[in-house]
Amino acid sequence: MVEQKARTIRELRNAGYKPVTVKQEMRRNLVRRIEEGQTHFPGIIGYEDTVLPHLENAILSGQDIIFLGERGQAKSKLIRSTMKSPSSPAARSTTTLSPLSASVAGTSLTPTATTPKSNGSTTSVATARS
Repeated sequence: MVEQKARTIRELRNAGYKPVTVKQEMRRNLVRRIEEGQTHFPGIIGYEDTVLPHLENAILSGQDIIFLGERGQAKSKLIRSTMKSPSSPAARSTTTLSPLSASVAGTSLTPTATTPKSNGSTTSVATARS
């Protein structure tokens, strides 16, 4: 059975969506990979003894992370690999966070879809709440 994505904030709330920060999602994905014995950062080669242990510690402790380096040093690949959920086949093929993400057309949203930052999306959220 194909899971249908929420199209409105009301549908998102009714589906039981609980907003989490990017840091929380990254930590949850890494912990799940560790528990399942999977490769922590698939496709990343050559940084096993240098960068990856520090990155794992930073993710697990909830620190802010800044990737600096020259071209070709796997910065984007590392970032994408931290956002992929190891258990969900659909999430493995994409770089989105939650499969229950929603958007309000023509607006930008804050890190949680239920706390918009523009007047247009605030109106849409208020309408969905009533």
